[in-house]
Amino acid sequence: MSNILIVADGKISLKFIETIELKNVTEHTYTVLVKDESYIKDSNFINFEILDPTSLFRIRRVCKKDKFAVVFIVYENMDEAYEIYKNIRTLNKKVRVVTLDTDDKFKDIEDSYLNIVDVNMVISNRLYDFLPNVPVVAQTIGLNEGEIMEVIVPFSSPYAFRHIGSIPQIKWKIAAIYREDKLILPTNATMIRPRDRLLIIGKPQVLVNVYKRVHAKQGTFPEPFGKNFYLYLDIDKDAKKVIDYIEDAIYLLDKFEDKKLTIRVVNPNDFEVINKIKSYDNNRIRSYISFGEIEKDMVSNDINRDNIGLIMVSNKTLGNKNFGKELYSYKKLIYVFGDTKISNIKEATVVKSDERELEEISSVAFYIADTLHIKLSLREYDPQGEFKDSQSVIEHYETLAHVHNMKIDIIKEKKNPIKAIKESKNILLLLPFSKDMSFNGILAFLKRDVDTLLLRTNRHPKLLISIEE
Repeated sequence: MSNILIVADGKISLKFIETIELKNVTEHTYTVLVKDESYIKDSNFINFEILDPTSLFRIRRVCKKDKFAVVFIVYENMDEAYEIYKNIRTLNKKVRVVTLDTDDKFKDIEDSYLNIVDVNMVISNRLYDFLPNVPVVAQTIGLNEGEIMEVIVPFSSPYAFRHIGSIPQIKWKIAAIYREDKLILPTNATMIRPRDRLLIIGKPQVLVNVYKRVHAKQGTFPEPFGKNFYLYLDIDKDAKKVIDYIEDAIYLLDKFEDKKLTIRVVNPNDFEVINKIKSYDNNRIRSYISFGEIEKDMVSNDINRDNIGLIMVSNKTLGNKNFGKELYSYKKLIYVFGDTKISNIKEATVVKSDERELEEISSVAFYIADTLHIKLSLREYDPQGEFKDSQSVIEHYETLAHVHNMKIDIIKEKKNPIKAIKESKNILLLLPFSKDMSFNGILAFLKRDVDTLLLRTNRHPKLLISIEE
């Protein structure tokens, strides 16, 4: 049991004493110093004394009688509060002192045993918490540096309807969920729902990034990755398909009213083709021709300048040196052309592989299917028919189908996945885009995971969707 000294004056001190009484914090003994009888209340465990604490002589008598573990100075008059603090320090250099400060009276004091409660900052932070769409950070818990945060999940969030186990939590963690005024201690199987309040803990800057991801607006495709489209043409590799690729890009552009298309051309060795490309320029389409050596940050500068969300590229170009790795670093959607034109696509297909990645790409899968007005399917193939328990993934996709008022085909077949996909017609493959994906060289041929093998096929166009790592 600790002895607590409270030097009280003003409405806040009265509220503080009432709170101690209300919460019945009886594991301590309390001595409250007040100026007059108006502060004194009947209490079973609080002792009141009337004296002037700005007098060193008078407060010395109280401090000699009891050894206090903590001294609270809760005063409205900051000049008097400062004098009281000096008196306490004269009597005891190391007792912990907690004081209110309303006008920076204590800001220049260097005292490791002094805790200052900046009233103005506390109130401003509390008001800030009521702003819409801002993270709420614990003010009096832990290190008070933002390592504990509450995040409300919007209906359009990419985290909505995902299972906890499908979300990579590196240097942060979802510690609790508040739903309908109830506390949920989540497991990997717990599904996050819109309007859930997530209590997350971790490194402050990491949590800021998590907050942004939770609130990333899943609006018009290709948001939240960016707004506009980018077509990258390498004439050395794409010469025979250049016009087809441009027409595909324009077909997608025409699906939207407020999007623009940037065409970047490298290795221009055919002026007839270049003139044809320039003929497409208008108020929504702008082409840039790179003569000579390719600049190091050319693509990055284009993406930042034009707010690019979707990059369109050929399979040959994607496999050129480290270009695939470069595209991965931008964290954008990557459309890889295939033999099937966009206008002929009838179905968007997700092939079951890693369950976490499947949930992560699901929001984009539904938006692209809705944008192109095509079917969406979730397929699982196994030659032996040994299908894994994927109920959580199926539940996730069926829930999103209900939310988007769309139909999804759940397909399980005893077939080799690569052969089955090659036999399919007019489909768009939706693949998770990870840093481990191989685009060229011997590694691409040695890797046997389904996603890499599907990436190597040329028949079907593919949409690579960046995932968290």
